[in-house]
Amino acid sequence: MRSLAVVNRGYAPDDLMPAGTPFSMDMDLAHIRQQIPSDARGLHLVAHSYGGLLALLLTLDKDLPIKSLWLYEPVMFGSLRLVQDELEGELGAEMRGMYQPDSVFTKAEQGGTDEWLEAFINYWNGPGAWSFMPDKVKAPMRAVGWKMSQEVSLIGALPRRFEEFRVEQPLTLVHGEHTRLPAREMTHRLARVNEHALLESMPGLGHMSVVTDADRVAPSLQAHWQRIMAEADPAQAPLARRA
Repeated sequence: MRSLAVVNRGYAPDDLMPAGTPFSMDMDLAHIRQQIPSDARGLHLVAHSYGGLLALLLTLDKDLPIKSLWLYEPVMFGSLRLVQDELEGELGAEMRGMYQPDSVFTKAEQGGTDEWLEAFINYWNGPGAWSFMPDKVKAPMRAVGWKMSQEVSLIGALPRRFEEFRVEQPLTLVHGEHTRLPAREMTHRLARVNEHALLESMPGLGHMSVVTDADRVAPSLQAHWQRIMAEADPAQAPLARRA
């Protein structure tokens, strides 16, 4: 067994995308495939946010030997927008506000600017998060801001229903207890169309907790791995489960 941390387009120092660089989601999918060894006989995908959506798309293509998925809040705003009319209360209001014509999330020309970065960072981390960041943290984010803005735009415009994201592989779906309402709703709707999925809510955590509280998220991934190994070889299951 070996681990592989793939890199999306636009983040490596020699692959930065200046403002205005054309981009499509297929470019990231192709870039990921190029990083997977040709002799790989089985892949277990671990992904977060935009990476979770890419993991699902790779799995649906069925051209890779994917054996399981552990996904923390895969962002599927395009899918949620297709059912936006049935979303009520605070959730519905939040979704409608995000995609108003004057929203920073829908203004492509503002992608990657400080105004865009502030709105994006504050959305996932809370009001004032961008202003609290020191310049040494803001600088690398400005360098990748255009690419991030293109990801956000494409995610929101991907017209694929949740029902199209059914997978056959073992699937663990995780969301933070205190994440944004759309992220929670996406995770639950994805679980509904994948009845075999294990759905977990992580107490006290949010969307970025895989980065800020990795030690609290890791047990979920470890438990996922134990389940996968037990299914592959029952002799490896914990004694309590084997009993």
